[in-house]
Amino acid sequence: MTDREFADCLDAIRRREQDGLMRIYNEYSAYLFQVVSALVTQREDAEDITADLFLKFWESPPAYRPGNGHKGYLATMARNRAIDYLRVNKRTISIDVTEETDLGAVPSSADDIVNEIAVEQVLAMMTPQEREIVSMKHLMGLTFREIAEATGKPQGTVAWIYREAVNKIRRCGYDR
Repeated sequence: MTDREFADCLDAIRRREQDGLMRIYNEYSAYLFQVVSALVTQREDAEDITADLFLKFWESPPAYRPGNGHKGYLATMARNRAIDYLRVNKRTISIDVTEETDLGAVPSSADDIVNEIAVEQVLAMMTPQEREIVSMKHLMGLTFREIAEATGKPQGTVAWIYREAVNKIRRCGYDR
């Protein structure tokens, strides 16, 4: 979707035409869910935040000027929503044990167990800012430029934070 098409969709939303919202949703819902999921660990919460973002689009379409990069604009909106959610819910525990949780589930192999533990240890040693940037780089496949646009940080700062996180991981004995 081009910037102009995105702006046209927002105009359609302002005219209360659902087609505009559906086009944006179909094009970007998975991407925005990834942005939110990089910050919010619970899938259900990430789904709720993403859905809430589209509801907000419908209720009050944002002001957008074509030419400013709508994908980064959307990522910033999603990221800000996720951060707002985390601020409000920062005292809650992120482990959710329900009746459906299979506490007796056995991982498929010893390698899976080791990998799961290693990932948890690596994430625990990073700052939230480092986790966010590493997640955006590796899980979402964004470039440093796109991450800079989404986070509002200078591109050089994003690259530096990323390198520091990678070096921290390597110093602890983990390598790609």
